This record gives sequence, C-alpha cells and structure tokens, in this order.
Amino acid sequence: MSWLSLSFGAPMVLWGLLALPVIWWLLRLTPPKPQMEVFPPLRILARVLRREETPHQSPWWLTLLRLLMAALLVIALAEPVFNPREKLPAEGSALALVIDNDWASAADWGRRVATAERLIADAGSNGVPVVIAFTAEKPNAEIGPFDASAALDRLRAAKPRPIPTDRPAVYARVAATLERLPGASVAVLADGLAANGDEAAFKTLLEKNASRLVWAASDRVSLTGLTGADNQVDGFTLTAIRAPGDPAPAQVTAGAFDDKGRRIADATLTFAPAEATATGTMKVPFELRNDFASIALDGEHQAGAVRVLDESSKRRRVGLLSQAEADQAQPLLSPLYYIRRALQPFADLVEPSSADLADAIPQLLDQKPAMIIMADVGTIPEQVRQRLVDWVNNGGTLVRFAGSRLAAAGNDDDLLPVRLRSGERALGGALSWTTPQPVTEFPKNGPFADLAPPAEVTVSRQVLAEPTPDIVERTWATLADGTPLVTGMKKDKGTLVLFHVTPEATWSNLPISGSFVEMLRRVVQLSRNQGAAVANAEAAAASLAPYRMIGADGTLVPPTPDARPLVPAAGQLPVTLENPPGLYGSETGVFAHNLLNASSTFTPLARPQVSLPVTAIPYAFDESENLKGPLVTLA
Repeated sequence: MSWLSLSFGAPMVLWGLLALPVIWWLLRLTPPKPQMEVFPPLRILARVLRREETPHQSPWWLTLLRLLMAALLVIALAEPVFNPREKLPAEGSALALVIDNDWASAADWGRRVATAERLIADAGSNGVPVVIAFTAEKPNAEIGPFDASAALDRLRAAKPRPIPTDRPAVYARVAATLERLPGASVAVLADGLAANGDEAAFKTLLEKNASRLVWAASDRVSLTGLTGADNQVDGFTLTAIRAPGDPAPAQVTAGAFDDKGRRIADATLTFAPAEATATGTMKVPFELRNDFASIALDGEHQAGAVRVLDESSKRRRVGLLSQAEADQAQPLLSPLYYIRRALQPFADLVEPSSADLADAIPQLLDQKPAMIIMADVGTIPEQVRQRLVDWVNNGGTLVRFAGSRLAAAGNDDDLLPVRLRSGERALGGALSWTTPQPVTEFPKNGPFADLAPPAEVTVSRQVLAEPTPDIVERTWATLADGTPLVTGMKKDKGTLVLFHVTPEATWSNLPISGSFVEMLRRVVQLSRNQGAAVANAEAAAASLAPYRMIGADGTLVPPTPDARPLVPAAGQLPVTLENPPGLYGSETGVFAHNLLNASSTFTPLARPQVSLPVTAIPYAFDESENLKGPLVTLA
C-alpha cells in the first residue's frame, strides 16, 4: 500500500488509529497526579466539612501530546517507507544477473552496484537462487548459483575492468547454467555500448530457459573517448568520439601531462550538432610536445578517455646532409628530395646553411637531432669526425645512403654498420647481374620484419658489404641474390644504418616506392630525441613486461596480477585482461597500448527483441527510507 511517495509494509496496523478516540476518552477520565504537600492536621480537619469535589481533567495540550505519541507508534508499527522502490515480480526459478563491468561502466559503477543490490535483495525475499556473472572477468570465474548473501558478497567484491566486454563467452556460460534452472528471470545490466556478436549472444542467453527479461541500460551513451593523438608539424592533433546522433553541440577539454603527472598543455575539442567526431590541436613548441606522456579528457573517469604515449608519438628532429649541389631546375635528382618528402609528415627536418662538411656537421649537432641522414657523403673531415662519433655513441642514429662518393671513400668502421668492398656493383660491370635484383622477405631480426617485401622494387646498382661473420645479424633487408640492401647495428647507445643504394632513383626505384616511406619511418622510430638510448631490433621484437596500466577510471596504476608481457606487432593489438591498456617495457623505453584506435566507434546497444515479458528499470541508487526507527524515536 502506498500514499503519494509513502508506502507501508504492514498497512493493516493502521486500523489501530481507530483506537485514538477511546484513548482520548480514557485520558479525560484519568485524574491528574496527586499534589504533594506537607501534612497539616488542622487544615485537614477544616476541609472535612467541605463537600466532595469533581476530579480535575488533564490539560488539553497534554491529552493531545499523548494522542500524538499513540498515533506515531501505530504508524511506526505499520512500517512506513518514504519514496519506495518498485519490486520485481515474484516469479522465476532463479535470478540470472549479467553485469557489464568493462571500461564503459566505470564512470557510474556505483549506480550499477546499487541496482544489482536491489535485484539480489528481491531475489532473496522471493527465496530464489542467484546466478551472477560479469562480462569482463576471467572465463573460468565462478558464476553460481548462489544464495542472496553470497551473491551480494561477489557483487561487492567486483570492480570495473579497463577492457571491452566479452558477452558471447559469458552469456554462453550463463545459458549453460540456466539449463539446470529453467524458467529463470534474466537481468541484464548493460553498459549501453554495442559490440561484435551481441545479437547471437542475446539469442543464446534468452531463447531457451528465460521466463522474463529485466533490462537495465542507460537511455543514451554519454561517453567521450580519445581515438587519436598525433604529433604533427604545427601541433599535437587530438581526435575524440561520442555516440552518433546527439543533436546538441558539445565541447570537451583535453589536457596533456608529462611523465611526472604535471599538466603542461590544453586543447578544446568541439562536437558539431549530430556529429560523432571532434578534433583539436595543442599548439605548443616542438620541445614541449615531446614531453607529453599522456592525454586525458577532463571530466571523463574511464579508460577510453585516456591515451598514453610512447616514443612513436614524439616528433623527432632529423638533420639532413648532402654534398651534392642543389639543382633548382631538376629537384627530383636532388639526393634529399625523396627523403624530405618521406619524413616531413612525422619529423622536424633541419639542414645546415653551409655545404662544407666541417661547418655543416657542427651546425646539425648543435640543434640536437635524434637522427642525421647523410645522402652520399664521402670522407668526413677529421676535425668534426670525432664529435659525430661521440654523438652516435651517446644515442644518436646515423643513417647513410650510398653513392659514388661513399663508394670511393673507403671504410669508416666508426660510422658504418658494415665494412664495404671498394667500388660499387652495377649492371654490366664487375660482379654484375644479368637482371635487376628484387627485394626478398625482410629478416625477422630487423625493424622491417612485419612489412611485406615491395614487389615493384628492383636494384640495378649497390655498394657491397664484406662477408663478415656478423653480416647476417646486421642485415635488415636483402636482395634476391642474398646481398644486403639495408644494414644496421647498435653502437654503444646509438645506431648506425646504411642503405646500400642512393636516395634518388638512379641506382634503384626504392626511393619512389611506398615502402621507402615506411622503412624510413621505422628507422626514425628507432631513434631517441636528445641522444637518449635506443633499443636494438631484437629488443623491439621481444615481449615487454607491464609497466604502468590504465585503470578502469582512467588513472595510471601499477600492473595487476593478471597482466602478462606484451609482444608488440603491427596493427591494433587486442586489449584483454592479460594485456590491459597501458605502458609496457621499463624506465628506459615503453610501448603504448591504448584502448581505442582510429576505427573505434560508440554504437548504442539496442534492447534485444524477444517474446518474453520485459521489465525495464533505470540505473539508480536506492533512495527509499524506512521511517519506522525515526517514528519510534520521536514517539
């Protein structure tokens, strides 16, 4: 029974209010409390002669107060509840409670737990067992059935995870359990986001043993996530997404943080009406952008609103050097033309103002580049050679391209990854081929291991490496006859790389192929800004230990016991309980593993179309309040 926002657990007790008139009548017959006086014998004798008087009645206010006390006790015994909640129908052999505890549920996890607690309490009052399963837990997690008390304990021990849901696997396990409990009520507490396999998963869960569907999901998806953070030429460009179809414009603010957690830059991203994508740019200097360690959206307490950054997000400063005279009339023949075109999108390029190597090399080193590319540079002047060697040893990456000058210069063991034979190999000459040589599969120990060999690339001329015992491990790309196309080695903290062809299309068509851009990008990623240490190719392919993880609420936390080493690979790696989003590696170098990527979208989850009775409930805290205790205290 309820009246407005008040209900009573025992409404029949309210009939006791009919006794108030009787209580009022009895109170009026009851004489007041006797008055205490000192015993006066003479005065008593004088009063004996007086006539008998009618006893005084209780004061009206005292009678009213006593009636109010009685009324409060009667109402309290009726168990009044203010703002009562609706209970589930008392039906079904069990309650199957399936809860999304992925990253999208983190922002309002408290309301989801409160909703689940009410459902479990109703199941307990109905005396039915509870099956409780979470869609972002280990596949072998126990799901019941439990009694209501044990189910509450499991609910309160659960927490959101920074990974996507796995509804198909979890729903299949729940459906298998319900085969022993036919006719159960199934309550789905979803995060509001659709995922692959949902239609089949709901069919598996509901088609056989369910008697009722209790559906709890947000009216709309209010999440905002970061899908991109790119260090461009003029700033750090961010991309955010929201659910499609929202007619209202919206603005979100993103903050950039360094590795100490200090906020060092901001940007505003604006969603146009009905648009699901927004972009913004942090226009800050190159040096400050390279200090970014993470990007986060303000007000979004979930893992999708955070992106951690690694060395691939840092924009390298690359120095370009050539001894060839610039030919403005024929720019395609310039040794640096294709290199500039390939590197401009993801590196800051610097060039010396002097063509003299004795002046040009110090000019480049003074700008502290991460990498220097030399296009057919021959003998390096002795007065600057040692400074260049020291720069490599301290972490710089030196990339050299072959040409007639390099072929004639002889060996320089400190600035080349391999020893070279004198002269060059060409079609029709000594050690010549009968046909141009294609590129074969890239060796597994190099930075190009996951690239497909460019079928269109051929080489007609090259510089040859001496066949030393370590030539195989230093070879990053080979031709069909087994001779090296690209060689590289780690030297102290730095890296030496040699392309055995020219950087323009005279010896090979590699510079005009798409593979050239990707190969240079990989080499740039091996470098470190300001001369920091680099990882060699073998380390790049090894598994990386968890270092700092993104929690479900978007904060950086230590690795969880479930986290396992990650093996970096091309493409988007899956985010799982064993490989949650975060940073993998160590203090000397990390790999960023983020939850969302450029292809991510927020598609609202539609309620499944079923023939079962459906009860829709909102996510809400239990705001009902039992008034029995306060009323008894007041009485």
